[in-house]
Amino acid sequence: MLHKRRTLAAFAAPCLPLTGVGLPLVVYLPPYYASTLGLELAVVGILFSAVRWIDLPIDIAFGHWIDRTETRLGRFKPWMLGGGIAMALGLAMVFFASPGITPIRAFAGLLLLYVGFSAAQVAHTSWGQALSTDYHERSRIFSWWQTGNMVALISLLAVPPLANALGPRFGWEPSAALGVHAMGWVLLLLVIPTFAIIMLGVPERKSVHQHPHGWADIVSALKRPLLRRLLLIDLFASLPPGFGGALLIFFFEAARGFSVAEARLLLLFYFAAGLIGAPLWGMIARRTSKHMAVALSISSYAVLHAMLVLAPQQNFWLAAGGMLLAGLPAVAPAFLVRAMLADVTDAETLATGRSNAGLYYAVLVGVQKLGYAIPVGLAYIVLDMVGFDAKLGAANTPAAIDGLVMLFLVPPVSTALIAAWLARGWTIDRAAQQQIIAELQSR
Repeated sequence: MLHKRRTLAAFAAPCLPLTGVGLPLVVYLPPYYASTLGLELAVVGILFSAVRWIDLPIDIAFGHWIDRTETRLGRFKPWMLGGGIAMALGLAMVFFASPGITPIRAFAGLLLLYVGFSAAQVAHTSWGQALSTDYHERSRIFSWWQTGNMVALISLLAVPPLANALGPRFGWEPSAALGVHAMGWVLLLLVIPTFAIIMLGVPERKSVHQHPHGWADIVSALKRPLLRRLLLIDLFASLPPGFGGALLIFFFEAARGFSVAEARLLLLFYFAAGLIGAPLWGMIARRTSKHMAVALSISSYAVLHAMLVLAPQQNFWLAAGGMLLAGLPAVAPAFLVRAMLADVTDAETLATGRSNAGLYYAVLVGVQKLGYAIPVGLAYIVLDMVGFDAKLGAANTPAAIDGLVMLFLVPPVSTALIAAWLARGWTIDRAAQQQIIAELQSR
C-alpha cells in the first residue's frame, strides 16, 4: 500500500518539535549552560549524559506499555498526547532557566523533557512501522520522517541568529540567552498543532499479530541476534554526529578561529544537505538495499568528517563546503535503520508469534539517546581534564585546543567505520523480507 503524500506529511509533522530535543539541544544547551548560566563544564557534561542513561529504562517501559495499549483513540495516539504535554512542560523548564540555576534544578527539567520526548518518540516511530508491510514503502515512510527532521533542524538552527538579528528592532539586546529563549518559544508553539495534525491525519492500522507481552520478553528481545546487531549499528552510527554536534561550536570557534555566530551558521549548511541527502539515500536503498546504503553512507561520512579537520583556519566558505558534503551522508543511517527495524519486527513476530514493535522502537530510541549522551558526557569531561575553558574560545592553551581537535576527529571517524562494518553483514534484504511477510500473512 502506497500512502498519499499528505498522509506522510502529517506523519512527519511532529518531527518539528521532537527534533528540537535532539541535536539542537545538544549543540546549543550544553555550551549555554556552561557559559551563560554558569554551571561548570564537567557538571554540564555529567548532567546531559546522566539524564539520558536514567531515561533508558523509561524508554523500554514505554515500549512495553505501548505494545499493551488498546484504547478508543488507538494504540499510539494516547502516548503522543501524554508525551506532548510532558515535553511542553520540560521545554519551558529547560529553555527558560535563569543564571545561577542549580544542578538539581537543571537535572529535573531535563528529566521531565526527556520523559515526554521518550513517550512521544517511541509512539511516533512505532506508528511508522505499523503503517506498511512493504519493504520499500517503509523506506519511503521513514524518508519522509527524516525529511521532517531535516526541515526542523534547519528551521530551528536558524532561530537564534534570526532572533539576535531582529532583536534590536524590538528593544532586545542580542545574546546567547535571546537565541535560546527564541528557540524555546518556537518549540513550545509547535508541539500542540503538529501533534494534532498526526492524530487527525494519520490512520492507525491494527496489527493482526499483536499480543500482550510480559517483562520477561524485554530480556528475551535483547538476546535476539538481529535486534542486537541493529542496535549496535544505530549506536555506532549515532556516535559520530553526537561527538560532532557536542564539539562543533567549540571546534570552529577555538580551533578554526570563527565566531560563535559563524560556527552556528555552518550547521545550517550541514543540515541543508540533509534535504538532498534523504531522498538521495532513499533512492540508493531502493536500487541496492537498506543495509548497503547505510554502510556506504556512514563510511563516506567518516572520510568527509576527517576532511573537516584538514580545512584551513578562518576560511568560512571552504568550511561551509565541507559541512555541506559531510551532511549528505550523515542523514541516511537514522531513517534507514528505522526502516530496517520494521523488517526485524516482522522477522521476530514470525519467530516468536508476538509483535513487540513498541518495545523494539523504544530500545532504538534509547540507543539513539546514548549516541548523544555518551559524546556529551565523555567529551566535556575530557575537555575539562585537558584544561579547555568554554569561556575562552581561541584563547585556550595550545594543548587544550589540540585535545579538542583530537576529540573532534578520532571518535567520530572510528565509530563510523565500525557502524559501516556492522551494516555490511546484515541479512534481511528485499527478498528475505517479502518471504517473511508472506509467511506471516499465511498464518
